[in-house]
Amino acid sequence: MSSLPPPNPAQTEHAGSLTPSWKIAVIVTHVLIAGSLLVLAISADTVGKPPWWLANRTSGLFSVLSIVPFLAPVGVIMATIRASRFTPIAGLAATALLAATSVVDISRSPGIALGEAILAACTALTTISAFAGRNRSVASGL
Repeated sequence: MSSLPPPNPAQTEHAGSLTPSWKIAVIVTHVLIAGSLLVLAISADTVGKPPWWLANRTSGLFSVLSIVPFLAPVGVIMATIRASRFTPIAGLAATALLAATSVVDISRSPGIALGEAILAACTALTTISAFAGRNRSVASGL
């Protein structure tokens, strides 16, 4: 038997979607992750060891790469706003993208790579914790 209270029968959200307070928590967390990525980019530029996604800012085609790491938190935010049932999937994709970004940066700028890896871990932990804030099915109680 579950120690959780029974779900609200007047529930308007679909089972599996995030509750309103968890939506806010996920959005705020990923806004902070995007801000942290911006701080990492500024720090790397100041130190003179830019990550791969900032290395070729002068050439036109490769300047688009500077937004690649920011796609991760923006994707999770958009998934949470539009259809929060898909937040865990978007969170897993964001974790993979940030982890891949940090792996590529290990040889070029290890300190920035460590920061990116920590942000990937934060994204993973946020995704895992968002499972606690999902609405349960009214019929089954799961």
